[in-house]
Amino acid sequence: MTSSLSSSTWRLLGLSVATSYIGLGSIGLLAPGFAAKGFGLYPDKAVSPAASQPTALNKAEDLHAHSVETAMSLLAVRDISIGVALFAFDYQREPRAMATLIFSGVILCVGDVAVIWKNRGTAWGSAFAFGAGLWMAIASGLWDQ
Repeated sequence: MTSSLSSSTWRLLGLSVATSYIGLGSIGLLAPGFAAKGFGLYPDKAVSPAASQPTALNKAEDLHAHSVETAMSLLAVRDISIGVALFAFDYQREPRAMATLIFSGVILCVGDVAVIWKNRGTAWGSAFAFGAGLWMAIASGLWDQ
């Protein structure tokens, strides 16, 4: 499969993975409650700015929402950092470095898929598993460049 596509096509596919990581990370930072729904984690209500301090959390739903939104922010930063690194490797013309990072990122995706499969069911889990498989194929193509 890799020989049928040009190096520039593989490069663009690798950049699509980088853009996906940054896009997913941006959603996680800008709309953590929305991003959490993708994982099947539904905060009971949005965290108010006053509730951002752990000492201000006095209800179970505030604690739940704060925990979910904090976790999504941490995941978002992880995704953005991977996307930025992929763009840097592309700028340096290092397709194997991009492939290595995408392969290792798929390990994170496996964990994500497991959570999504458990919380959202087979349809959502399968869709995310397909996406992870697609990223593996892109990494394989980049490796051969």
